[in-house]
Amino acid sequence: MIRRLSPVPLVVALAMLTGCSEPDAAPTLDAATTVVAIGDSIMVGAEGHLTGLVEGIVIDAEVGRPFRDGIAAVESQVSSAGLPDVLVVGLGTNGGTNAGQIESIIEEADGAARILFVNVRVPRDWESATNAALAEAAAHYPIVDIVDWYGESVESDELFRADGYHPNAVGSERWANLIVAKIKGPGE
Repeated sequence: MIRRLSPVPLVVALAMLTGCSEPDAAPTLDAATTVVAIGDSIMVGAEGHLTGLVEGIVIDAEVGRPFRDGIAAVESQVSSAGLPDVLVVGLGTNGGTNAGQIESIIEEADGAARILFVNVRVPRDWESATNAALAEAAAHYPIVDIVDWYGESVESDELFRADGYHPNAVGSERWANLIVAKIKGPGE
């Protein structure tokens, strides 16, 4: 059964998409809705924003985590806490991914209402292939959706540290806001 999440009012959505700080009256998820986020250093940097905007979110993020290690993290979260309603996967910065790894995560989360994959902005040779594989999964699986960090940040170098892929404070907030808008918005 797919649980509908509360729609985000237009003002809140605009504030989130323009990178403003936390909205005054952010909508909340149904108290029974569970959200688990699995990620790498990009998520570590945005953890405070995510926990401040999504009450009860469980975040499992590690610096340097490759996508393939996210499969075991999802399995661990599901076995210890049960299947979440919404699974957020923010991986791919450390070596990219492929269709097989993405399908493994989807299989581990079988039964979740929604799976949100955050695409990547990383100036490495795997960026395009990773984003294409994520987009293909979203086209193939109705419960999968993309949080378009690449589209949001591709023309915004000011959101990044000198390495070109780790967001600075403003970028981390924007990254988190994109995820939160997708979590709290209706499934597409």
